Amino acid sequence: MSPSQPVGSNALAAAVRDELTAAGLPVLPWEPGDARGTGVSILAGPDEPEVWIGWVKGEALSNAAIAALQAGAYRPDGSEVHPALRHSSIVQETMLAAIAKILEAAGFRVETDADDMRPNELLVLERQPGPSWRDPVVAPLAGTSGYMPGVRVRLIEGDYAGAITTVISAHWHNWRAVGPPDLYRVEHPHGTGELDVPRTAVTLAQEESRPDVSPRS
Repeated sequence: MSPSQPVGSNALAAAVRDELTAAGLPVLPWEPGDARGTGVSILAGPDEPEVWIGWVKGEALSNAAIAALQAGAYRPDGSEVHPALRHSSIVQETMLAAIAKILEAAGFRVETDADDMRPNELLVLERQPGPSWRDPVVAPLAGTSGYMPGVRVRLIEGDYAGAITTVISAHWHNWRAVGPPDLYRVEHPHGTGELDVPRTAVTLAQEESRPDVSPRS
């Protein structure tokens, strides 16, 4: 099953968690009672098709904002508020906007104002199929800007066609090195030095095995 198409109980929540974790965001434990600390809170029932997301601010900022709110340190018309309330609101809005942008870029359908009773939460409805950063790197895009040293390639032309080797360096006839290189220097398929091959003679290798290919007579 493709990761872009979650299925089953809480599968959407698991996909959201994986995506935000991959982005480097701290994600709090599943159970609300365990949600101590700062980070993304993900709430979804076992039989609910959608997912609610919130941002839990740090304790110091949260406590300062609560204290200002309890003390009524703001004008009802919004013309003046204590800095703790303003900063708390900015942090909340900024983090939720960033989370929404990350998820939307990954193919999730997100609503930012889904429920007036939950103004500080995002609603994730589904993940639509489409290209993913998890997709393998394959031709024809692979190599369009040139392979870097260390990349495994397959020779597709010449005496050693079919052999898998490693790029040592790339070379351009144009000193500006714009676009794909004209020539690659690769490890010799038999491990006996180096071999210069034209750009058209290599493609990205999809397997790690190195077959014993003898030069053609």
